[in-house]
Amino acid sequence: MPRAEKRRLAQRKLSAFKRIPRPPSMVAQVEQALRQALANNFFPDGKLPTEVEIAEQLGVSRETVRLAAEALEREGLLVKIRHRGTFLRFPRLGRLKPVREKLVGYLQAEFVNAQGQEEVANREISGLMLQGALEEAAAAGFQLMVQRMTTRQWRDAVRSFSDARRVQGLICVSYQEEKMLRRLASSGLPTVLLDEDANIPGIHSVRDDSLQGARQAIRFLAQLGHRRIAYAHWARAEMNPSRPLGYREGMRDAGLYRRQNWEILTELTVAGARRMVDQLLALRPAPTALYCFNNTLARFAIEELRRRAIRVPEDLSVMGAGGEEVPGLTCHQVDWYQMGRSAMQILLKVLAEPGRSMQQHLRLPHVLHVGNTTAPPPNRASE
Repeated sequence: MPRAEKRRLAQRKLSAFKRIPRPPSMVAQVEQALRQALANNFFPDGKLPTEVEIAEQLGVSRETVRLAAEALEREGLLVKIRHRGTFLRFPRLGRLKPVREKLVGYLQAEFVNAQGQEEVANREISGLMLQGALEEAAAAGFQLMVQRMTTRQWRDAVRSFSDARRVQGLICVSYQEEKMLRRLASSGLPTVLLDEDANIPGIHSVRDDSLQGARQAIRFLAQLGHRRIAYAHWARAEMNPSRPLGYREGMRDAGLYRRQNWEILTELTVAGARRMVDQLLALRPAPTALYCFNNTLARFAIEELRRRAIRVPEDLSVMGAGGEEVPGLTCHQVDWYQMGRSAMQILLKVLAEPGRSMQQHLRLPHVLHVGNTTAPPPNRASE
């Protein structure tokens, strides 16, 4: 049996097994219990019970409580004072006071590179998500206080919304900073992430299923006959780790060999796409298909390839991963408007049922749209 066939057979056998979720550690469980107690204002005088008392109450060791408390100290939520005890410390972020206005905050992040140029990560989709959120809020009699800011301004914007005490809840769009989100959760301000997610107790999220979309894309290209598929990912790789993971899983599921240099990091700008194409064309053996982080990057790439007399799809297939509507582009796309609506629906439910709503993490599926930028690879017989 050929080696490639053996590898595909082995991968098919392994695909029968799903990763077993691991239960949170004892320290993580105690940490979550402490966060919940902070959010519920169980320590109105600002002082926590001793580690021994907490350990006895929870049925764990004092060392476990100490490690959990240290995690909250590192985030600035707690402070230990020698010979006095452990106290709450929320810099500029206290417990919420009752809010009479039916007003929620909506923070939209924008991204700029080192040269101050905007990166087109979410320009086209942000309007659709906002429209969905606005319409859902209006139907419930709520208004939105909308603010757009760079990621460098994000922390100050979150604090300004919290300190103003005017908003009853908050939607953070396309960006998250874990430390600040943990403080938000502890402050009690209902918060929903949109186009992002985070595993933080008390923080809800709505985003696209990037993992499923990427696997779908690779499966489609593999069915066309492509065996060498490159992936152009945003240089801010931490922003969407699910998409490259989906690319790798898709290559594995299709039994395709994957080279590390087929994953190219790029800025989401015209200049970034130009440099990405330089790297792509230098690869040997040459990929026959390119899967791009979003549709805008795919459009930039196609324009640059055609400037170099490289035909799409005759010489190279190009596929996008959602975002702006590019006529004729093969891509997978999600309902961004519905994502905005879903985020607002979750927030309104939390506001209507304080303390009773279960934490929600929604992932909306991508749908494949076949255009004219993909085709079977050239010289398929030699693949």
